[in-house]
Amino acid sequence: MSGARRGRSEWLLYLYAESPLHAGAADSAGVVDLPIQREAGTGYPVVWGQSLKGALRQAARDGGQDVAWRDNDIASVFGSQPPGGADAGSSQAGLLSVGDAQLVALPVPTLRHTFAWVTSDLALSRLARKHTLLPDGLREALPVPALAKDTGLAAHEAWYGQENQEVIGPMLVSLGESTELAAWAARLARDAIGAGPGLEAFATKMRADLLAVGQDVMPELNRECTEVTARVQLNDGQEDEAKRKTVEHGPFYSEYLPAETVLAASLSLRPDGLEELYAAELVQLLHGRLIQVGGDETLGKGLVWCRMVGPGVTDDAPVPAPDAGTGAGTGTAVAS
Repeated sequence: MSGARRGRSEWLLYLYAESPLHAGAADSAGVVDLPIQREAGTGYPVVWGQSLKGALRQAARDGGQDVAWRDNDIASVFGSQPPGGADAGSSQAGLLSVGDAQLVALPVPTLRHTFAWVTSDLALSRLARKHTLLPDGLREALPVPALAKDTGLAAHEAWYGQENQEVIGPMLVSLGESTELAAWAARLARDAIGAGPGLEAFATKMRADLLAVGQDVMPELNRECTEVTARVQLNDGQEDEAKRKTVEHGPFYSEYLPAETVLAASLSLRPDGLEELYAAELVQLLHGRLIQVGGDETLGKGLVWCRMVGPGVTDDAPVPAPDAGTGAGTGTAVAS
């Protein structure tokens, strides 16, 4: 398959968390009974490709707003359900390959502007690498700013103007200026959040409040700035009415990626003669849509906004620059 043909079936999928996200790992970690998935080598939070593909498959089964997915289309794109019993031997691989959703930016509490999105040179380098898989015209990878291991950079002058040290989560970090990070902030505002209804203010905030920290700081934020929630299971009172609504099990502790987290994954659709039709249906299903990923669906967890970069995706209106009158100056606009 030629590079051009391969490029037409490649997308970058951003996931922007509307509510806390729990993609559960197999083993508990310390006092956390239900931890989130993390990379073994880096400790970075992640949503593994198999978990994400299952969520995308379920979104197709639930039905997009503009596309009615038939069972045979779902099987062709996402593969058949895992076989069992009488279905053994009837499985088929899907045309869609789904990569791990890796961390791009983590929302971290700050003393200024309530919170900031924090990224790292590792996270940005991975995102730049994903851009190289996109078709011609969309492959431009921005330069990744150089970071000292224990310091940080800011996309906007509000963070490095008068004082160059900021409280970021549990850390005190020295911040410097970076026009390269400002370019990344403009790109993430446009590509990961967009200027859709209800999202424009957050996209503008991304341009003003994106920080990047070094290799000694980001692992600590990844550990300390996720959400850990205590939960209990109550007795239903069916066996003993006197015990109704008393604690039956727990407390147990669940970990979540916080709302406003940004992740990114690569999607690749193999050609089979119908890939153009399936590609259009995927874009209609996912781009600008709210889907559910991970566990605790009935608690409202795991709602994420999807945005795609790649063939068949229509550009949104430009994201407004931050208001200079509030101490948030303009970022650097980036063209794809």
